[in-house]
Amino acid sequence: MADNAGGAASILGSGTRWFEVLGSGIVRTWRERSTARQVSRESLRIYREVEVSAPELSGWPRYHAVVARQTGLDDSGVREILERAEGSFASWPIERPLKFRDVVQYMVATRCLNAHASAVGIRSRLTTIIAEEIPGEL
Repeated sequence: MADNAGGAASILGSGTRWFEVLGSGIVRTWRERSTARQVSRESLRIYREVEVSAPELSGWPRYHAVVARQTGLDDSGVREILERAEGSFASWPIERPLKFRDVVQYMVATRCLNAHASAVGIRSRLTTIIAEEIPGEL
């Protein structure tokens, strides 16, 4: 009698069970979604605090203050995050000003990718989750 699992075993590798792969994918997707919500909500909370405490700040200076408070990075580290967010979201496919939602999206994606160094890519539609939490006009 032929072993029907032989094809799946060869695809997944020796000793890997399909339910382990499926389960780890589900957990990873849940973690990404949870991270997106948590980072978005925390970012918006800090944004609102900075908006009240320093109303003269807007755009990059306000984003800088939020990222610095949220991450604890120095000036250079915060600037790098903002520049990367701008390069990732505000210059393609058309050039436009950086939005706060772009900054949050970059921070969420970076955190998700860093959490799973061996994984390739992100499984969740983070943009949808972030859009539910961060108003588009920010």
